[in-house]
Amino acid sequence: MVIYPSARISDRCVIRIADDCLIGDYVLITVPELRMGPESQVNAGCKIVGTAPCYIGRGAVVSYNVVVLTASDTLAPKMNDASRLEDRRVTAEPVRIGDYCYIGAQSVIMPGVRMEDYSVVGALSYVPPMTVVKKGSVGWGAPFKAVKSRPLPE
Repeated sequence: MVIYPSARISDRCVIRIADDCLIGDYVLITVPELRMGPESQVNAGCKIVGTAPCYIGRGAVVSYNVVVLTASDTLAPKMNDASRLEDRRVTAEPVRIGDYCYIGAQSVIMPGVRMEDYSVVGALSYVPPMTVVKKGSVGWGAPFKAVKSRPLPE
């Protein structure tokens, strides 16, 4: 396992990662639990933040500067940065990234997203909360839209 010295991992985060994983330069991890399967990697500049867990499968790649949110404020009436904490409505759901998935650079993954095995999210995409990216699908955009399928191994 390689965790670059500039990576910042919260003291409250329980990490279960395989020996051959990579956590790159300037990665920030604040989720309560992170699991990474064998041969997976989180590349430089990524942020995995929130109050719910994040699960990354075998051989999955989270490219550069991706933001994975496991919690987010929802739009509440009259909400702004000065809102009292008790007035905020926070959505917290685990993010699941399946085996051999790929998330392109600078994408944003919202709470509750589930990427099934072999799926691909292209660079600069926004994947809305609770989206299921189907097995082997390839897509991109803001919001994310699956546009084709990739061949699956037999």
